[in-house]
Amino acid sequence: MAKKTTEKDVLIVRDEKTGEISVVAGLNADGSPKRIPAKAENAQSFLQFDRHGDVLDNFFKNFFRQCKEPSRFGFYRVAADQVDSLVGVMKDLLQHPYQNKHILAPHKIDTFPYYQQVQEEQAAQTADQEQKPEGQPEQKQDDEPKKQEEMEQKNEQNQEIPQQAQSNRGYQPIDESKINWQELEEKWGVKRDDLEKSGDLNKMLNYGKSDLVRVSPNFGGEAFELDARLSFKRDGEGNVSLVPHFIRKEQKLDEYKEHKFSDDDRKNLRETGNLGRVVDIVDRETGEIIPSYISIDRKTNEITDIPASRVRIPERIGKTEITTQERDMLRAGLPVRDKLIERNDGRKFVTTLQVNVEQRGVEFVPGTGRSPRAVQTQENKEKQAQGTENTANTNKEQRRNTWTNADGSIRPISKWSGVDFTEQQKADYVAGKAVKLENVTDKQGFHATMYIRFNPEKGRPYRYDTNPDNAQKVAPSNESRTQVAVNSEGKTNEATKNLKEPLQKGQTAPKDTAQQQQQEKPQKRNNKGMKM
Repeated sequence: MAKKTTEKDVLIVRDEKTGEISVVAGLNADGSPKRIPAKAENAQSFLQFDRHGDVLDNFFKNFFRQCKEPSRFGFYRVAADQVDSLVGVMKDLLQHPYQNKHILAPHKIDTFPYYQQVQEEQAAQTADQEQKPEGQPEQKQDDEPKKQEEMEQKNEQNQEIPQQAQSNRGYQPIDESKINWQELEEKWGVKRDDLEKSGDLNKMLNYGKSDLVRVSPNFGGEAFELDARLSFKRDGEGNVSLVPHFIRKEQKLDEYKEHKFSDDDRKNLRETGNLGRVVDIVDRETGEIIPSYISIDRKTNEITDIPASRVRIPERIGKTEITTQERDMLRAGLPVRDKLIERNDGRKFVTTLQVNVEQRGVEFVPGTGRSPRAVQTQENKEKQAQGTENTANTNKEQRRNTWTNADGSIRPISKWSGVDFTEQQKADYVAGKAVKLENVTDKQGFHATMYIRFNPEKGRPYRYDTNPDNAQKVAPSNESRTQVAVNSEGKTNEATKNLKEPLQKGQTAPKDTAQQQQQEKPQKRNNKGMKM
């Protein structure tokens, strides 16, 4: 990293949630850092501070006093005269901050002391307030932001959070006295009384849009009749003008304010009207990076946006609580599907919740509302269909894997352990009779004799050493019984227990002198006199 050569520094900020890297240009009204792209043309807007002055201290104190998510941001300092060359390097390093922590350490700002100092100040302030006599006015430095916040919350309950009028003085609706109604009627054919009767005027005065209305704009001496939604726009001097939002053809949805839409973005916008996530939009006038929601006006097909900081997620809708997880999903722009909502009047319905720009808050996504009974009926049908499918699959699996036919009869087999059945043996097996098989190869590779019969309790064929059809088990001869017991089942025959070789067909004792010597040879014992 290059060495700092001046006494002026700038701040690089990393959004820990999104990974976005920007340069700090100051603080927003909500205490979050005002971020702008690290471009040469924005250099005049970069916050610069004397590393030995108070600007940095004041910045972080105000940051921790006002910002609701201070842990979301990480700060790094670089020399102001080297920011052009260092920003690119910093961006690369900050892609993996943990791996590069040793390189970033000289530039990373430890903000904990500022946080601790603010906490101590607030604790002391709280203690002073508790000791003040009743009725004594208190002076707070941040009264105005708190008043603004309370006003915003109040307006949010009516789902009318104005975007343009959020200032340090609090919320102020548009001053109707600044509207030239005669000019609007002549130019657009819009009458105040009509807007007031429909309820659109109140929406427009609070920075919202009207419903679709018929306007008659005059262009070149020729009047046209068009449908449009209307809103008011106020300039810096307080003058108010009318903004028509005409119905547009379905948009291609390629990009919006330099944000390129992905395939998923386009799919979400067409299906729900909402982008489904928060994206950074660069203000073309100020260069400020603004995390925003994007929606499509369903009545005009116009793409619109609203800063995420202007939208508050409610903890409750009617009598229904919105859980912390659901609020986090909504805050991220994601839909909360199949949410059971109970209104204050007791009515219930199931719907999808999502942040919408036009509503300036959480909406019930159109087309997703259903009654709880309809939802239950649908779920029962799906369970029934799933059960039918599972049953069919089970039956299919059973038919494929079982030893019986669908009607429960014994399925014919033609061989066992490599020995082919005769036609008579096939018929006997299907009839549930035992089938005698000779010259079956045991696990040691020697021929043996056994019986096969279908076992109804087990639902499959079983092997027997004796004929299971006989009421009394009669050994066919020790030729196979002893052989199978020793070679296949791991049992011990006293007469041959010391032999190393597997028994052959008919063998029940040592077959020759060598095996006889093995059988009679004394076994080694351990120190305790036990056989090994």
